[in-house]
Amino acid sequence: MKGERWNYLYLLPAILCCLFVLIYPLFYNLQMSFREVTFVTLTRGGSPWVGLSNYRSTVHNPVFSRVLFNTLVFWLGSVTVQFILGFLLALLFSKSFPLNYFYRALVLLPWFIPLTVSGTVFKWFFSGETGLINSLLLGMGLISKPIPWLTSPRLAIYTATLANIWLGIPFNFIMLFTGLQAIPIELYESARVEGAREWQLVRYITVPLLKPTIFLTLVLGSIFTIKVFDIVWVLTGGGPGDASHILTTWAYSLAWQRFRFGEHASVIGVTMLLISILGCLLLFVRRHWRVE
Repeated sequence: MKGERWNYLYLLPAILCCLFVLIYPLFYNLQMSFREVTFVTLTRGGSPWVGLSNYRSTVHNPVFSRVLFNTLVFWLGSVTVQFILGFLLALLFSKSFPLNYFYRALVLLPWFIPLTVSGTVFKWFFSGETGLINSLLLGMGLISKPIPWLTSPRLAIYTATLANIWLGIPFNFIMLFTGLQAIPIELYESARVEGAREWQLVRYITVPLLKPTIFLTLVLGSIFTIKVFDIVWVLTGGGPGDASHILTTWAYSLAWQRFRFGEHASVIGVTMLLISILGCLLLFVRRHWRVE
């Protein structure tokens, strides 16, 4: 028994890593959200306590509502389309056809490309007259002038959402494809003998038995999408102006470009933390998700 207790020492490096890399930054950010932290006070120390003043200031900031709307559009558009395409691809590749493994590897390709590289490529796709998308549309006569995909305050966030959809398809595909492999093939064979069509197999066998995997995929996909930073920052930098900022990019801009660490960057960090905690709580109660 005494020897077993010493075995817990092997966990000490991981525990210390979590304390210094995860736990301490979280509590430090929470403390900053209640203080007036600027570049001067951060370097000299002695940041005054302001209570909920930072939270009130952030909520009343006219950019805050725009950022929340952008985050909602980015999250909802990304998670919905990624899941639909990932589910359709999982159904497709669960069938046997020539070069199945080759095309499956192509679907996973976005995972192997660094996000900054993907963002740069998409920026070239959606840039002005020289961009690939505008060049194709102009060449086919579908538009008379280039579309400002990245420079329009109205279109920039939707363009960033399109790019993020492509990046998130592999995760949804691999999760749902793995879940499909766990469904006994005998169920499909029995249903086909009874005369069931393909759409009936999906509706009455695949979807009910895949519910736990679907739920887990949507929850994890939501958490990953909320904390996306790279692709939006590389594509638009939150611009033009603050038109395409989401929570992560706005927090970074406020902290490291405008040096408003307490107001409003740390407040946004706390907001994202609460959203992530809510997602984790949903994940922990997934055991109550039962197949009807």
